[in-house]
Amino acid sequence: MACYFPDHARGSRYEQLYAELSAVERVMLLREFIGVTYRRRFWFFRQYDYRAFYRAPLRYNLQVAAARQDQRLQVPWRIWRKSDLRPHYLRLVLRHYQLGALLQRLRRRHRDRLPPAEPGCHPDGPMLLTALGWYLNHAALLTCQTDQLVARLEAENCRSLYLYCLACQHQISQLLAQDDSPLEDCLPLAQRVGGRWPLGAELEFSNLGYRASFEHSFGRHRRDSRFHNFIYFHHYFLEDVSWRLGGYLDHHVRLRRYLPVPWIGGFFEYSLVRMDYLRRYSLPLTCDPMLLAHYIARVVRFSPDIAPHSLHLNCEQIACGERLPPRLGDLLCLLLLGGDLQRDDSTGDWVEQRLSRHELIKLVRRRQHLSLWDGRPHAVVEYAFCRLRAHWQEEDWFLLLLAVKGFNASADFGHGEQVPIELLAQWARRARPLAAHQIEGFVTRVAEGLLREQVYSAAQVSRWRAALEQRLWRENRRLAGE
Repeated sequence: MACYFPDHARGSRYEQLYAELSAVERVMLLREFIGVTYRRRFWFFRQYDYRAFYRAPLRYNLQVAAARQDQRLQVPWRIWRKSDLRPHYLRLVLRHYQLGALLQRLRRRHRDRLPPAEPGCHPDGPMLLTALGWYLNHAALLTCQTDQLVARLEAENCRSLYLYCLACQHQISQLLAQDDSPLEDCLPLAQRVGGRWPLGAELEFSNLGYRASFEHSFGRHRRDSRFHNFIYFHHYFLEDVSWRLGGYLDHHVRLRRYLPVPWIGGFFEYSLVRMDYLRRYSLPLTCDPMLLAHYIARVVRFSPDIAPHSLHLNCEQIACGERLPPRLGDLLCLLLLGGDLQRDDSTGDWVEQRLSRHELIKLVRRRQHLSLWDGRPHAVVEYAFCRLRAHWQEEDWFLLLLAVKGFNASADFGHGEQVPIELLAQWARRARPLAAHQIEGFVTRVAEGLLREQVYSAAQVSRWRAALEQRLWRENRRLAGE
């Protein structure tokens, strides 16, 4: 059976922790640690004689990958000495290793009780949602134990991410051995509403808000006292650690696209649809808007020390009848539902922050996503206008997702937005209440789109339509000062 333990840790307390793991748990540790390497193994072995490695047994490949990964994943001394930032980065690393250890053990213990992944969707979808639920249900205990572990790692000057991963595997193994909480508390099976049209999400986090982008943050990263705008993201190997949630650093340096830019910070982004590390392939997370609502709420709560910033919703376009170009009122209703409307203290006007501060290039854009399921490009509409909110509950996200999903089924964006961004930006700088016919037209369009999916009953859609209309009128009255 494939196992690995580094020579540099022989004789330490970590060797005792490793000895307490079962043979299966040692394989779990190995797979979690080399998770990124294994998923991009063709890149990892290309500089070596890959033919020799692929003629060898798979377990030998895993051991080779682990040894090289361990040699690489050591926090540099010059970064480790930054003691004011070190505990915050360590907590972030440990949190993701704990989540991975949870997912593997829950899969092994409860595989028969968990629903399978939806066809064409992320294979770890239900497992990951369950692991997030268990983590959040035990967050107080995990936080206390993590703080103790961070203090010990700092006292030992331990810079090895393999040993971090080992400590988390041992910690989760002991916690689960004592836990008898029902699995139903972690997975909202009873709340599912179903669906046929694929959905996905990308979540951005930053303690600097919109100022995290390169043009605003250069030389000013210390305003984020915890992470310094993630300029040490790659030094703590957070892309390797957060692979289960599709984590990466979005630095907004356009010419470099997705390549690392040394010493440039940015947004910590979870791309929940991401399947490879060149971002060529993706898979939707689910077809069920309620499950996606739980995903979004749980990922936000999973990262309490990083402020949520923005949310991109991805909806695959399926042929389902006639589509009409979006009207200005439709897009304004979307902004009213999911945008960031704040009152300007100097003028007293309501201002939509995402557009007025030029955080968006486009409100909505149409792209081609290459699916790992069938290897074909799929037309996907990305809704980039949403503000990611810490206080929203699952029901809030669910209503927004229904609105986006229903609207997406009836709108034809062609190769652009049809509505000039200038008109939307003009409204955003001085937001005014919408007319009754604009709200009525939007909710009618959403309801018709949801019925086209042929999954939801007319009674369900009618109930959701009433809730959506109530939310829009409530926000509209807020703009009117009522």
